[in-house]
Amino acid sequence: MLIALLLAVLPPLSLHATQITLDNGLTVLISPDKSVPAVVVDLWYRVGSKDEEPGRTGFAHLFEHLMFMGGKNVPYPQFDTIMEAAGGTNNASTSNDITNYHEVGPANLLETFLWMEADRMATLGSEMTAEKLETQRKIVLNERRQSYENRPYGKADLLVFEKLFPEGHPYHWPVIGSAKDLEAARLSDVKSFFSRWYVPANASLAIVGDVDAKAALALVEKYFGWMPKASVPARAEPPPVVHDKEVRVSLEDAVELPKVIVAWASPQANRPGDAECDLIAQVLGRGKASRLFTRLVYELQIAADVSAGQDSLDLGSVFRIEATARPGHTTSELLAAIDGEVKRLLDAGPTAGELKSGRTGIYTGVARAIEGLLPRAELLSRYRLYYGDATLVEKDLGRYEAATPESVREVARRVLVPGRVVIEVQPARKEAVQ
Repeated sequence: MLIALLLAVLPPLSLHATQITLDNGLTVLISPDKSVPAVVVDLWYRVGSKDEEPGRTGFAHLFEHLMFMGGKNVPYPQFDTIMEAAGGTNNASTSNDITNYHEVGPANLLETFLWMEADRMATLGSEMTAEKLETQRKIVLNERRQSYENRPYGKADLLVFEKLFPEGHPYHWPVIGSAKDLEAARLSDVKSFFSRWYVPANASLAIVGDVDAKAALALVEKYFGWMPKASVPARAEPPPVVHDKEVRVSLEDAVELPKVIVAWASPQANRPGDAECDLIAQVLGRGKASRLFTRLVYELQIAADVSAGQDSLDLGSVFRIEATARPGHTTSELLAAIDGEVKRLLDAGPTAGELKSGRTGIYTGVARAIEGLLPRAELLSRYRLYYGDATLVEKDLGRYEAATPESVREVARRVLVPGRVVIEVQPARKEAVQ
């Protein structure tokens, strides 16, 4: 029913939340929802791989793991066992810009969740030991091998940011960091990184679910409000990335089918052109009715799959097209077909129907996020980060409503330029049988 209403009148969506900033700088977002007897606590630290330094990469993701070692009052493995015994779960994620920790469970676990998160924020740095660091270092290095070095096409994924962003740029290195840097990390490095970034003023705490806003805020004050205010280091903003010519990389991997990745530097998150890039991705490669899927998979039958997407980031985004060849076809064929569809978009722009369909896809995704407790908490935190107000869903969706076929074509002509990164992955040649 919600989706049907959404498609009938755009945009009908709204977000409701109480937003308060504590004296120590922690932003608190509370969105009561009595429809289910559950609660989500979602803590965002505005720190990611971009806040690391060359030679000391991978620290933000390393802390995603170190946080689960617990703090002074909830040491490992109690962080998991306490909440899981009462029906709760927790997880975390790290990106170029954000590290996110969340808990989900019955509503009566709210105080437990807040107590444990506050304990980590307040005491993890002082409780860090060389033994804990070594344990998680080994886990992260193994994750790097499994997720990138030994995963099909994983090596190509690592190369996208390395080739698109120049050396010294905060996005040049991968979120997971380099194996060399992780192995070189010292306990003093780790403690210093934590003390700089994991402070109340660099965090936002979203609570969504079966809670009373006033009572939830009192609990947040109880567990977080006593922490002192600490300043957040200034962040430098590098100039926009511009490629004068195409950068092409070819590599072999233990894969069955060739694959091509084409990436361009695109506008920063929530800046002019970012929304248009989302719409370009919808038109070109989101779903089976998209231009690239229709051309490469259905008509030419040279691709097993194809997709396009705008990875919106704080310091500069990445627009990416990926296609995997069908058996007997090549990356050259894929690239020629991709270029043909890109040229067609640059020449004539999207149709009004394509733009409407693209908006609908984006609106539907936001509607579904609002319906879910954890996705809603993440949406609140994102809007607060970009707009200063966690409830401005109409302002966000208004960016897409304002786009026209002409404005989308104009942005496409600025972004989808010859200066790009092309990565061709070929199946590794099998050794001749002796």
